[in-house]
Amino acid sequence: MNRLPSLTGLRFPCAAAVFLVHAWLFTEIFTDQDIADAALLLGPLGMTGVSCFFLISGFVLAWTARPGDTPARFWRRRAARIYPNHVVVWAVTLAVLTLTGAAATGEAREGPIPVLPALTNLFLVNTWIPTRDHNAGVNIVTWSLAAEIFCYALLPFILPLLRRVPAHRLWAAAALALAAIWTVPLISLQFQGPPIAEAGNVPQWQFWISYMLPAARLPEFVLGALCALLLRAGRRPPLGVPAATASIALCLVPGLALLPFPFIPAAITAAPLALLVLAAAAADLDGRGTWLRHRALVYLGERSFALYLVHWPVILTINQLIIAPGHPLPTALAVTALYAACALAAAWLLHRTVEIPLYRRLATPRHRPSQGAPHDGQRPLTSRPPGPADGLHPARAPEIPVPEHDGGRPRGDRGPA
Repeated sequence: MNRLPSLTGLRFPCAAAVFLVHAWLFTEIFTDQDIADAALLLGPLGMTGVSCFFLISGFVLAWTARPGDTPARFWRRRAARIYPNHVVVWAVTLAVLTLTGAAATGEAREGPIPVLPALTNLFLVNTWIPTRDHNAGVNIVTWSLAAEIFCYALLPFILPLLRRVPAHRLWAAAALALAAIWTVPLISLQFQGPPIAEAGNVPQWQFWISYMLPAARLPEFVLGALCALLLRAGRRPPLGVPAATASIALCLVPGLALLPFPFIPAAITAAPLALLVLAAAAADLDGRGTWLRHRALVYLGERSFALYLVHWPVILTINQLIIAPGHPLPTALAVTALYAACALAAAWLLHRTVEIPLYRRLATPRHRPSQGAPHDGQRPLTSRPPGPADGLHPARAPEIPVPEHDGGRPRGDRGPA
């Protein structure tokens, strides 16, 4: 049973914001320069959507940590969730780039596809290398998966430490995580590098450190995990979903006017996003309806990981094979609708034919170990099952509502159904 549908629904607006950024800002779709300039305002919304993904990911994985689980089992499930979709989309995108002569960014490519950036993208380590070729890789949107993989690698060691924090100090721990998020842009401002035209001439090192460096996104992931522990401890957020949603705009608008770029990807909106994630989960647990629980949003949210992966390759393919850039507003909106329809169809196909069946096959060993202590000699991720002290009765502890920004149905790591 889907116990936290609002978190599932929240994932689709995040993915939609990223889609519009790539559909409108990366393609030069508008001939009217005033409209093109106005569309630039979507850039921060797309970054806010990505930040929300990291928070949801940390929340969900801390909320659903299994008693007696081990790092090896946890990592296996995460790999089964991420890699099948990624590898299939990577291979298809590589074929499209080869056939069309395009670069991963959609520009004309000079020479063959660089082998090393393509391989680092395949293995999701490309974001650790601060060059445009590696950051773009083959499928440019998968830079965030490289950051997610880093967070997954550390979670089995971080979560036991977080669970030792007394309940009355969890808010203070969340404040420390928020302070770490604000420290990242302060550090990045000490670095320069050549300007990146596509990012408003932000110096390369500032852009990479504040936006793409996997270690820089870890504090958001940890903040999400702390939000889950707060909710388990019976704490409730100070704002409801509408007020938390409004607070994002209230922080983002003045922040954009007053602060330089490195504060935009996460620092400005981290606090209101955390409040929104808390409010959405708390509303579901309390049985209160939210706009995020709409059936269409939940349906699309379940497929948002697949949509996130395929949307840029779909846009790139359409532009290379069918549509040239530059259109008046009505035509541009029609082209956007075509992008969206094709991306949603491709996401549905990927979710149905790759994500669901391969997760079922790969997530757990064929011969499961017997109940009891772990057989691989590793420490479990959690030392005890959730109970009344956590603010929830064990029978009411929900299964995984939405695994970070993947597209699985909310049935736990036993596999999508």
